[in-house]
Amino acid sequence: MTNTLPWLVIGHGAIGSLVASRLVQLGYPVELKLRPEQAATNTKQLQLGDDSLTLEATTELSGPRWIFAAVKAYQVEPLMAELKQSQSFQESRLVISYNGMLTNEAQLFGDHDAHWVTTHGAYREGSQVVHAGKGQSWIGSQNPNMTVATELREQLAQALPPLEVVTSIATRRWLKLAVNCLINPYTLLHQCLNGQLEEQVTRQQWTYVAQEITQLAHHHGIRLTTEDILEQAGKVVAATAKNRSSMLQDFLQGRTTEIDYLNGFVATASTEAGLAAPHNYELWQQVKRLSRARDLQ
Repeated sequence: MTNTLPWLVIGHGAIGSLVASRLVQLGYPVELKLRPEQAATNTKQLQLGDDSLTLEATTELSGPRWIFAAVKAYQVEPLMAELKQSQSFQESRLVISYNGMLTNEAQLFGDHDAHWVTTHGAYREGSQVVHAGKGQSWIGSQNPNMTVATELREQLAQALPPLEVVTSIATRRWLKLAVNCLINPYTLLHQCLNGQLEEQVTRQQWTYVAQEITQLAHHHGIRLTTEDILEQAGKVVAATAKNRSSMLQDFLQGRTTEIDYLNGFVATASTEAGLAAPHNYELWQQVKRLSRARDLQ
């Protein structure tokens, strides 16, 4: 494999579009992967700031690539199945980002596949990509003994700095999982902005949910404390006070939520580990009931 490769960006929601646009601005070759039904043309237009950008579009992995995938959790399994069918995937390197966790990640990902966690905020209005909140990102391989390709991480760091390479990306992923479990379902249940949660949810409710995640994390060898989770969730709520959570947005727009991979994952994985997670289970079921009722209307 050469030192550097063209980029294939999968998932053209806000974060995927932001990363793709920044890589193009920096002069790196980028293709956007579209589903066959989306690929009416060979190019896609995006607007970032004052720049109008034309990105090449494709429907397949047609050679070795740096692959950046920012997708919904329920898209991960079909995406990995599709990528593994391509001979070029073995010569490519994957960086993937999604909310929550899957119970079969050890089978889905290879040692060299990398996870990317970010606190950057972005949204899209048509072709316009808005970098709404500057944050930071972390990257690390599925196997902590493997390193992320130097050129790949340097180009990502240029596109969306700062980027920290960590040996245990799992710890970052568990903390983000926990924060999402504390914020997202409650914003949906109360139909409120992130900043309104303190009027709707008691600290004790948050603590119960966080304690269940902490015990599950410890079972998996991850060092997290309930206080870490509560502190980080408080910071995120303050920083995103005027935002609607992604789960509330998905719900209001009639889309599938990621609850199965957040509180649902905690409940399911806790049961498998012989642990109890009644508060996460109840949040999971409440959101599922609301979604079913919405879909019947």
